[in-house]
Amino acid sequence: MKARLVLLFVTALIAVTVYFWTQTVDLVLVDISTLRDTGLLFAAMGLAFIFFQFVFVSRIKVIESGFGLDRMLRWHRLFGRVGLGFVTLHALTIFGHSLIAFGTFYPNLFIWLGLAGLLGFMVTAALASLHRKLGLLYETWRNIHLVNYILFPVAMVHVFNFSHPGSLLYILWLILAVLFAAVVIYRVARIAEVRSSPYKVVEVKQEAEDIWSLFFKGRRFNYKPGQFMFIQLLRGGRLSSPHPFTISSPPTREHLSITPKELGDFTSTIKETRTGDLAFIDAPYGVFSFLNFNSGELVFIAGGVGITPFISMLRYIYDRQLDREVTLFWANRSEQNLCFRDELAKMEKDMPGFTMIPVMSNQPDWPGVKGRLSGKIILEHLDGLENKTFYVCGPPAMSKTIIEQLKGLDVPPRRIKSELFEL
Repeated sequence: MKARLVLLFVTALIAVTVYFWTQTVDLVLVDISTLRDTGLLFAAMGLAFIFFQFVFVSRIKVIESGFGLDRMLRWHRLFGRVGLGFVTLHALTIFGHSLIAFGTFYPNLFIWLGLAGLLGFMVTAALASLHRKLGLLYETWRNIHLVNYILFPVAMVHVFNFSHPGSLLYILWLILAVLFAAVVIYRVARIAEVRSSPYKVVEVKQEAEDIWSLFFKGRRFNYKPGQFMFIQLLRGGRLSSPHPFTISSPPTREHLSITPKELGDFTSTIKETRTGDLAFIDAPYGVFSFLNFNSGELVFIAGGVGITPFISMLRYIYDRQLDREVTLFWANRSEQNLCFRDELAKMEKDMPGFTMIPVMSNQPDWPGVKGRLSGKIILEHLDGLENKTFYVCGPPAMSKTIIEQLKGLDVPPRRIKSELFEL
């Protein structure tokens, strides 16, 4: 329901944008000024779409709870690209109009501001899209995005200068400016709230060869098993950038925990965290929890450290002594990558409805299921696919492959839940 309301608001603002434009220009007379008027439409549409990219990345809880942050980030990228396309067309059409109508182009301070904003959007979009190929650090990638919070006001100064006060387009720019300011104020207020209640690291535990759990003590909050948090660690006087991690603890236990794998620049330093270090936690986020859906038999499909939302859900089921049928498929390279091994074995012993099927892709002597996890393996180990809800979490490539294979086995999309979180 919330997702529909958000999409309705998006549609309404874009419709208002187009309507305001139609009331500003002459749609009957078609001449060289039509090119300029079309450029104004491109500007209005571009700034509206770029504004929404800020909305979708601002972690507004009332919106995020209807989408899931992974889905919102995909919308953020889509709206940013569409908005950049419109703004680029705006610059080209206005430039073309000036050349055709006047034979030259007369730049002034506000035109240069507009061009600077456009160039900035192009550079930040390119660097964000190519950050993996360029080998950019996460902190660099994040700071590139933060530049857009400066570029948008620059673009607004540009359009305000070329609009008549009291005109509908001028009112549109005011609406976008006020909404943008509200988003920024929300983010700043949220950061201040998070910083006011720090957490303390109470335990650092190695779970597997390169997997570590951090446990935190601090203000308790309501969350569902499977949700995630953004965390900043204060270690040695240095504050990290915020990073997203699934909450591996269930809400039934005293301490919060996360369980990262050493993969990137930040996670490779997790083992250096010490008890007593402070953490700033912004949570909860995400909708990837069996409590959010009317699920029958649960089938959890994890790849590597994608086990974390499922260990949270399994711990919740175990602590609450819920009578649920659960099958866990867990793909790893080898058993050295298995974390929570003893705990899961105890759960399998104590919970009659729970079955775990580890699958090893790179261990020939593994006595269990070997090879890459696939729809075929899943089908072989289940008593049919009816009345089952499939939850998928792992590396994006693996998750997408499994989802497509499940659909190929005629599993309806409504019974496939996933969290494809990809920066």
